[in-house]
Amino acid sequence: MEIISKGLKKCYIMHSTTTGKYMICKVLNEYDNKKEADDDMVKLLTHEISEKDLLKEFSKKPYF
Repeated sequence: MEIISKGLKKCYIMHSTTTGKYMICKVLNEYDNKKEADDDMVKLLTHEISEKDLLKEFSKKPYF
């Protein structure tokens, strides 16, 4: 199967909580280590980068 991308990559995960609830979460990017992820989370929350910026970076990466 060949994956053809014509825009931003879309990826979602199912997250379960300790209370038995489930959430569908959108993946904005993937990281090789926690520090990189933490740094981008801070930038996202302080409006230094946007979700779209992260998605653009994520879309450049090969499919896993």
